[in-house]
Amino acid sequence: MKHQFRIIILGEKETRLLSRILILFNRRNMKPNHINVSSNNKNETINHVQSVIDLECKEEQLFKIKKLIEKLIGIIHVYYYKLEEKKSWKKMEIPLATY
Repeated sequence: MKHQFRIIILGEKETRLLSRILILFNRRNMKPNHINVSSNNKNETINHVQSVIDLECKEEQLFKIKKLIEKLIGIIHVYYYKLEEKKSWKKMEIPLATY
């Protein structure tokens, strides 16, 4: 059964790194739902990039792709977690305050 996962990848600031990650997804016929890449430029000496990828796949596929991403040169660490289904909002009746 497929689940929604969010993968957070911390890596060096290198333009080819994201393309190598996307090639790994493409080879396994996995299509990311959302990709976000940001860098922290507060400190000029540290050049790290954080990539956030939302993916829908089986848990076994996630473990395999995580291991392959960790083996890439320039990757510092890979985190992942399962996205839970959003709970519906409950309508509440709140009386208006009158003065």
